[in-house]
Amino acid sequence: MDKKLQAEILAFVLLIAAFPITSIGTSHDSTVTWVIGLLAGVLGGLVPIWTRFMDHSGDKPRDMGMEYDDRPS
Repeated sequence: MDKKLQAEILAFVLLIAAFPITSIGTSHDSTVTWVIGLLAGVLGGLVPIWTRFMDHSGDKPRDMGMEYDDRPS
């Protein structure tokens, strides 16, 4: 798995976790918990933007086009 895919999976997990953590923090009146949820949401939103500026020179090129599509028709 390349670094970009790992970072985007991390961002997805952070975004999924941010909503329940924030909700639990606000319903239980715990400032620390909802701030953690807010930070998870912000980091989850910023990581995909950060991956656009990563060095992708070592990535393997993938074949694209209809002739390389393995899905059944």
